[in-house]
Amino acid sequence: MATRIYIASDLHAAEKAWRKFINAIRGNVYKADVALLAGDLTGKAIVPILRRGDGFETELLGVHRRARDEQELAVLQRDIADIGFYSFLTTDAEAEQLAGDEPGRERLLERLMVERVHEWMALATERLADCSVPLYLIPGNDDEFTIDAALETPGYVPINADGRVLELPGDLQLLASGWSNNTPWDTPREESEEQLYERLDALAQQVRDPRRAIFMIHVPPHDSGLDEAPLLDENLRPTISAGDVLRGPVGSTAVRRIIEKYQPVLSVHGHIHESGGERRIGDTLAINPGSEANHGILRGYLIDIGRRGVELAQRVEG
Repeated sequence: MATRIYIASDLHAAEKAWRKFINAIRGNVYKADVALLAGDLTGKAIVPILRRGDGFETELLGVHRRARDEQELAVLQRDIADIGFYSFLTTDAEAEQLAGDEPGRERLLERLMVERVHEWMALATERLADCSVPLYLIPGNDDEFTIDAALETPGYVPINADGRVLELPGDLQLLASGWSNNTPWDTPREESEEQLYERLDALAQQVRDPRRAIFMIHVPPHDSGLDEAPLLDENLRPTISAGDVLRGPVGSTAVRRIIEKYQPVLSVHGHIHESGGERRIGDTLAINPGSEANHGILRGYLIDIGRRGVELAQRVEG
């Protein structure tokens, strides 16, 4: 009997997408045996909510928002969380002070990231307590190391698989890594292609049989069709030609080398939100679910793996 894997990636602190993901696992909507989340759990922006008079005000995506009471404030905070931003109750004076204090803003952002990761892990633990479907996740290159302690907190149901080779149902193994090759953004978990190759190769040597293994590596393989993104100029702006944004491969050559060398039955990636889909690299089926989590859309994949390999690959949306 085939083992069914339910896969998503790159939720980037989007609360609505996380709840959809957890509820799909809890309700076993897709009849899955295992759930995987392939990295990038945190967001990148703070939205200050200013206390003014007897209400609250902010700007959200260019729109002025006002909450007249605590009930409307809760709705506003939920709307901010649903698109993957972090809200912060403050005053005009404190907001002005933070505007000129970059280290202070960075400390605040990291605190809010850690708080939300704890909230997500606690919610998953509550809702999946009696669920038979295990959830394995990894941080991605965008995720600060400060969230690792939250992911490893004893008692939480989700399992941080980063840097490990773990057993899965169906006599399968999971190799997992949230690291990427170097990016223009100088993210926390990135390194040279050679360093990344060494990291992944050391893990792959622990795998019993690659044809019974899933490699969950946040960054997709180079020039696979799962890594197409806008090409940036020296100012980190998209390159335009004849009115069109130029796109090209930005994935990892190290990841491609690892896949070509070991030929796992399945490789799971994320990182490039707009490059969802599936490709063959030799005998390996490589997938990227893609992501529109900041729009409240949960992109996912269902993969059935039987004794002879992948029997089903289906994109799903929630």
